[in-house]
Amino acid sequence: MKKSELLATNKTYNDNIDTWNFLLSAYNGGKSFINSVLTKHERETSKNWASRAEEGLLYNYSAVVIDLYSFYLTEKSPHRDLGKLQKDTLWNMFIKDCDLYGTDFDVFINEAQKIAAACGSVGVLIDKASASAVTRASAIKQKIYPYCSLYTLPNILDWIHTRDPITNRPQLTYIKLRDYYDGRYILWWENKWEVWKLGDDDKPVMINSGENVLGEIPFVWLVNIRNPQDPYIGVSDIKDISLICASIARNISCGEEVIKYAGFPMMRKPMRQEGEEETQSDVVGQQAVLEFNPEQGEPGKPDWLEAPISEPITAILDWINKKISEVFHMAHLSGIYAHEKSDQVRSGVAIRYEFQQLTRVLAKKSENLTEAERRIISLWLKWQNQEDLFNPIVINRTKDFSVDDLSQSLENNLIAKNIVRSLKFYKELQKVIARKTLPDLPDTDMDEIAKEIDAQTELPEDKNKPDTQDGNQDGNQDGNQNGNRITPENTSEKVADKRNAEAMKVPKN
Repeated sequence: MKKSELLATNKTYNDNIDTWNFLLSAYNGGKSFINSVLTKHERETSKNWASRAEEGLLYNYSAVVIDLYSFYLTEKSPHRDLGKLQKDTLWNMFIKDCDLYGTDFDVFINEAQKIAAACGSVGVLIDKASASAVTRASAIKQKIYPYCSLYTLPNILDWIHTRDPITNRPQLTYIKLRDYYDGRYILWWENKWEVWKLGDDDKPVMINSGENVLGEIPFVWLVNIRNPQDPYIGVSDIKDISLICASIARNISCGEEVIKYAGFPMMRKPMRQEGEEETQSDVVGQQAVLEFNPEQGEPGKPDWLEAPISEPITAILDWINKKISEVFHMAHLSGIYAHEKSDQVRSGVAIRYEFQQLTRVLAKKSENLTEAERRIISLWLKWQNQEDLFNPIVINRTKDFSVDDLSQSLENNLIAKNIVRSLKFYKELQKVIARKTLPDLPDTDMDEIAKEIDAQTELPEDKNKPDTQDGNQDGNQDGNQNGNRITPENTSEKVADKRNAEAMKVPKN
């Protein structure tokens, strides 16, 4: 293979690589991003530019938005019913160290989702050590099991999807990856794989190869939000926010310049006439002495020229605050981020609409995360020749995010309990309430609670429903003892009559 062939990339990669690198740099922040967004002024000296670049600051709201999204996605653990796989020894090794670097599987997939949120998508290769022709006991002893390798979009160099001639379903038939850690190039086809590197003479050298026993490429696209035009390269959460962060960094740099050079008074003195010798040395602070033509007649005297900085600094801060407000508005987070200098008072309807938009975004991200996880488990089982264990597996991530107040959510659940008279509904509702009210309870205790809930065989008595033997009076009494709930038997007229009767009672002396 020639070097040009090994390094070749496809058109999608070439069109988007600069954007992907910029988005990753925006999420990671630091000096690399600051240096990439600050520009030298055409009348600025090289020394001043170097100093300004060194002192650059960044308000990294790109990372803030992604981390906030991740918080809502991960605050409630996914519900996994893995069946027999739950007790598999090698699987339990995998979930504790899924990438051979000691990373827990939940941590791995959540961090992968963050990178997908920055770039739009991320790739996961499910590979297995070549020494796979061993017994199960030997595999357990040597800790040989399928593992995950994460690849950001800049390291996914080339790929081809081909439609199946029968089902017309697109299938990944070729992919070229660059390993982030050692610079190796990993190439996969449906029937084989190869590993290459550039040798000392800068020529490609194959260092390993083998048969692809799976018959398909064990690679998963973890998409943030799907792009209708390209289902594998998703939509970034910060595609516009990163540009605002870059603009804020430039505004901060200009503000620092104002404070640094205009925040001190400047000395003015009459310039020396031609042939006149300087009689004394002027010692000043930050700035050079500003000379002016002496007035005719009586010579001008030195003075201090005050440099007002309040107006430009105030203007810069106001402009930055406006941009920060727009960042959270674009991310549907301004209702959560209590910005102290909001432009106007927002109505409850506007805030509710924004919460609904945020919930929709989170729901899409949750669905794609679950889909990728199921695909990873499927390929893991295929490596282990345990594909029969996949169908019973159930993975659910909540779509009830704590954007609104938890108490309101619980209240709605309790009301629903008395409306929907279904034993199955009641059991599932109890589990939801248990997970909401006790989020830090260990999984073993939560599983025990779930078993106790499933063991129930009858619905509890509806206290709001009147007893037919005792008549409506007892039904209304029970209703009043439970917070004066309005039921079909406890109408507004009866409540009013009761309140009037209570008001007319004469207190005893």
